[in-house]
Amino acid sequence: MSVLSKPQPSFVNAWQNPQVFNVVGHMFGQHPQTITLERTHFPGKRPVQLVLQAEMSDGSHKSLFAEHCPESAHADADRIRVSLSKSRNGQKPGLDDRAIHGVEAAGLVLRRPGLDERLPGLRLLYDAAFARGTYQAVFGRDPGDVAVDLVAHRLGKRAVLRMTSLDGTFYVRLRAIKSTDGQDRLARHRALWNRLSEPSDLRIPAPLGAIPEIGASIFGALPGAAPDFDTVDSAATARAIATLQALDPADLPVHSGADEARILSDWMDRCQRWRPELAARIAAPVARVSAALEQTTAAMRPCHRDLHEKQILVADGVAGLLDFDTLCLSDPALDAGNLLAHLFLARVDEAPLRSHLHQPGIALWRRAALLRLAMIYAFTSTPDTMLDRLIVEASYAED
Repeated sequence: MSVLSKPQPSFVNAWQNPQVFNVVGHMFGQHPQTITLERTHFPGKRPVQLVLQAEMSDGSHKSLFAEHCPESAHADADRIRVSLSKSRNGQKPGLDDRAIHGVEAAGLVLRRPGLDERLPGLRLLYDAAFARGTYQAVFGRDPGDVAVDLVAHRLGKRAVLRMTSLDGTFYVRLRAIKSTDGQDRLARHRALWNRLSEPSDLRIPAPLGAIPEIGASIFGALPGAAPDFDTVDSAATARAIATLQALDPADLPVHSGADEARILSDWMDRCQRWRPELAARIAAPVARVSAALEQTTAAMRPCHRDLHEKQILVADGVAGLLDFDTLCLSDPALDAGNLLAHLFLARVDEAPLRSHLHQPGIALWRRAALLRLAMIYAFTSTPDTMLDRLIVEASYAED
């Protein structure tokens, strides 16, 4: 006679469990008014990850991570705490009794950002002497006190820290140390930097050094402010894209139209499993766009591959681009199409930028990005009306 196992909670709605609200209240010392799902990541062999944002009773907003561990939330939370307490990770000072919690009823492990057993470089946040020594190792001088702030964190993958001293500010990009991924990306960034002339219509962060033992790559701060995409800022952005694509750095990975189609296929698989009603609606436009992407024959040029409005800073009429982790060789229309799709999502007028972009194929890559964004945001608290807007625009642009 078989014994029925207890049904396990799905990650799709697990974060809405009342116990999650109670635990988040404990973690931040006040009860959340609302919790929203900002992003869902599907890491493959690791648990599904949720990025949550809680609006607290005082009006502040707090970010936190949730990992879907339906069979062992408490045990996994204990394991994570033990791992982070080890000296090689150096994050024990961040482990107060509110930092990490298993919520068995929801099947989730909750944690505050800045704690990650795969990123030992986060020790810089918690060990002032270590941060000061790191600065000295890179720059050859003692900076005195160093302030370290967490700028961004993708659980298990990467983080960005801002380090500030009397000498100025620089940024530390952290990657897992069990691969050469971070070092490879830094090498590609440095090759790009070496090919830029002065003056140039493109700025990128200066590569300052690396500490492979903690997965750290060090970059200078990039001057500028976010563009408003009027005619002047749009022209600067278009010149920066053109300058990037005119360079010829060696040993870049290739991202073809077929590769982009495979990404759409992966998201379609997720939608078919967890959002079947959306999958049924979006299947035909995804199939048409994917078929067109697989037929692209444009000569490949250097592309950012994750270009959106938050990756751009403009100073003195010159645009700077951030975060070259996905630098590759691809269809030159990729960056323009992706950026335009993000502007549409953000309800920013695309017309000024579009008037400065002339690569053939932009409409196709824009449609691909719109559909990808619709599927990505299907696993967030984004209203379905926004998903409809993206899908309709992708279909309209096809005509």
